[in-house]
Amino acid sequence: MTLAERLTEFAARLEFEDIPADVVANVRLRALDILGIALASSTSDLAPSVLGAVNGWGRGACSVIGSSLTAPPPLAALANGAFAHGLDFDDTHAISITHASSVILPTVLALGEAGGSSGRAVVTAAVAGYEAMTRVGMAAPGQFHARGFHATAVCGTFGATLAAGRLEGLDCGRLTAALGIAGSFASGINEHLEDGSWVKRVHPGWAAHSGIVAAGLARGGFSGPATIFEGRFGLYRTFLRAEPDRSPFDTLGKEWETLRVGFKPYPCCHYNHAYLDCALALRREHRIEPDAIEGIECLVPAGEVPIVCEPRESKLRPRTPYDAQFSLAYSVAAALVDGRVGLDTYAKDRISDERTLALAARVQHTVDPASRFPDGFPGWVRVRLRDGRLVEAREPDGRGSAARPLEPGAIVAKFHDNARRALPADRVAALEKLALSVDSLDTVGTLLAACRV
Repeated sequence: MTLAERLTEFAARLEFEDIPADVVANVRLRALDILGIALASSTSDLAPSVLGAVNGWGRGACSVIGSSLTAPPPLAALANGAFAHGLDFDDTHAISITHASSVILPTVLALGEAGGSSGRAVVTAAVAGYEAMTRVGMAAPGQFHARGFHATAVCGTFGATLAAGRLEGLDCGRLTAALGIAGSFASGINEHLEDGSWVKRVHPGWAAHSGIVAAGLARGGFSGPATIFEGRFGLYRTFLRAEPDRSPFDTLGKEWETLRVGFKPYPCCHYNHAYLDCALALRREHRIEPDAIEGIECLVPAGEVPIVCEPRESKLRPRTPYDAQFSLAYSVAAALVDGRVGLDTYAKDRISDERTLALAARVQHTVDPASRFPDGFPGWVRVRLRDGRLVEAREPDGRGSAARPLEPGAIVAKFHDNARRALPADRVAALEKLALSVDSLDTVGTLLAACRV
């Protein structure tokens, strides 16, 4: 069997009853998390351009979160995926380095709403998508980013395709063809890191859009190569000039990567999170004031340096809020100045605060040769104080990861903080109940209707 055929056999045979209870409970929390983020994002500077584009393309059967607009499934998934990732607050699967929920959930929710699908059907399709997307990245861990590709956009297209095809009931042959088609749609590069522009925000939405289109073409009989992953001109040889590691595909249905997708407590690049945990802990435990700091050293895995540490000039003085979200120096400095990190940390007027920028200039990074990255996103911060003391903190991974999971209550609190930016309190509470019972809904349209404004 080809790798595509192995994925499609798993997806086609998967039934809701096959999914462990903890995986189902996990997906409920992910639905809650993503809908809250998307609602907050619908009030951000990203929203007018996304809503303007969708409005110009006509109406359809699917809700665009945080608005009164409707759109056909591919376009609703595009918009909702962009909103889900627009604040860089969405979850991350560490080994594959992919933002899974901002691709998979907009895909299945759009198609589910359009087709009147039950919550059980949507959750089943979502799990198929999570398990596929993560494994496509796990077959070449860290290699897509090393080549300048955004793994979420590339791997997510396949996960979205499998989820969409499973929800539409495609047989194995058509599912395999859909993955073959998806290989020609997979795209997304990280050049946004050079100027802080927005394009990465739309990558999950584009992957969701592409997956729905690929599945739709295959449903009608359009063909695609079954060797899309390992073939002579398949994904891994063309994108990476490498052979895939096939072992992640051997655990389909035995190990559930869905459970290893880490929730984000901070709205910034996940590479920064363990460092923020360390900085906040040091500030709290040693009562550190920013003016008492002489210098800060962060030990960083080599694979993270091009993303959050370089080019140094723009990391020390971010040009845009998105730039700041990908700056380790700015993020650590802001945590030490404010004693917290939230959406306001990356507001446009906040990133020019001179006190924070002065402290960011005292942040240095050193490559940690012993790091196990991307098997976790570690943090190691040393702070040298003007009185001669040297204090440090180290974490193997950030809070919210599989190794350090967030309590469900923290995820619910995060949802409330995000959703209240777009909805009144009574509607936030109603949406919470719907999301946390998504698998029991007769139709997921009920859930999406609660997200309209």
